[in-house]
Amino acid sequence: MTPLHHERNIRLKRYLITVEVAGFVLLGCYAAVASYLAATIPPDALLLYEVTEERAREGILIHLDEEMFRNLPVLDTFLRGEGHHAGEEPYTSGHIRLVGSMEYPEKIRQETIDVYIFDNETGGRKYFEYEGRYYRVGTVYQD
Repeated sequence: MTPLHHERNIRLKRYLITVEVAGFVLLGCYAAVASYLAATIPPDALLLYEVTEERAREGILIHLDEEMFRNLPVLDTFLRGEGHHAGEEPYTSGHIRLVGSMEYPEKIRQETIDVYIFDNETGGRKYFEYEGRYYRVGTVYQD
């Protein structure tokens, strides 16, 4: 092997290593930015699911009355609004059924999640009982 050929091989190896390192750095940056955006951009819409009584008893059960509907206007809209149609029979099969969705007037913040989805003290999921049926609230991102 001539010294010139050996020198070219070394330069080629260094170049390939540099390209590989740059590729891994770019891939890592892409993954970091994507996970950061997913963790910090709040959801856009609330969903209401009907669940079985057994499922609701696994979390924190809140009975809805007039005072609770004043404090939880989204549930009032979902459950007593114009577009709500309760089926004849309470939901019994499977685990969850989508009842409705609503675009939230602003980006959903942690306070909204604390009010409708999780209990701050126990970390348990909130379930709501209204007229013998059980519901839970979820969130979704919209494009």
